[in-house]
Amino acid sequence: MQNVAARAMMGIFLPIFTLAFLLLLSAPATAGKIYRWVDENGQVHFSDSPQYAPKEIRNELKEYKSDPESLTVTPVSKSAPDKKSDIAGPAGSPENSISIPYTAKEGRANRVIIEVTFNGNVTAPILVDTGSPGLVLADDLADQLGLFDSNGSRLLVLVSGIGGAQAAVRTIINKISIGTITEEFIPAHIVPKMSDSYRGLIGMDILSSYTLTIDPVQRRLVATEISASKGLPAGRDQFWWQTNFRELNYYQEFWEQQLQLLNQSGSPYSRVSSSKRKQLEDFISRQKNEAQNLYHQLERYARWNNVPRHWRR
Repeated sequence: MQNVAARAMMGIFLPIFTLAFLLLLSAPATAGKIYRWVDENGQVHFSDSPQYAPKEIRNELKEYKSDPESLTVTPVSKSAPDKKSDIAGPAGSPENSISIPYTAKEGRANRVIIEVTFNGNVTAPILVDTGSPGLVLADDLADQLGLFDSNGSRLLVLVSGIGGAQAAVRTIINKISIGTITEEFIPAHIVPKMSDSYRGLIGMDILSSYTLTIDPVQRRLVATEISASKGLPAGRDQFWWQTNFRELNYYQEFWEQQLQLLNQSGSPYSRVSSSKRKQLEDFISRQKNEAQNLYHQLERYARWNNVPRHWRR
């Protein structure tokens, strides 16, 4: 059962917080339109804005959509699926391929749902979604991982999707494991429960480093690491680092501005009653502190991995 903090963070807020969320409508939406391009080195990039693409191809970019053609489907033998996870892929795959069993159905819908282990101790079914730019967790899984604290100090953001904008929590997962694949320091969004069949989405924030092949007969997802990603700091390119630094810096500045506006006459906050002003100030201060905390975590991780300074802007 979710604790009180988790329920509060995911939508049961005090009325005074409504104004802050309306102001957040100007925040960068990290789960809206996605654009894809390949650079001169063959590295695949994804972005929620075309402005990060090279100028010479910016006007030619088209919105990236998740569809079955984004993964290679390779029918092989018709033997029964083996649920055991392999280190190597099927015959004919590169030596560095990793074969991962998956669940193929959610009711009548075709899905690729794999088992992902978080922080070495919690394993959960996660939907592979090539249209998602990053990792998304359901709030019950986040609660199980201890990502909510007693005073609700978690960074709230707005994310947009097919159903419009909704509140989410921005956080960082220390480690995930998928078969023999291990990734560290993964930014993630926490949203309300999505399905009874899976407890989150894994997207291109991680999968863009791999060529993916689906074997629907054996029910295997075969991942082969792209060699170009091996020489990058922590396996992440310049776009990944700059996008995350810019996002967290934005939220630091945003909540600092809200603190300054709080006591200015004529600001949107002037409509808040004096009895609620202290609660609102505490809420905004917690948001600012959490944005700073996540930014400092990212800065430390960047230093440990010798990330160039101009990638941190």
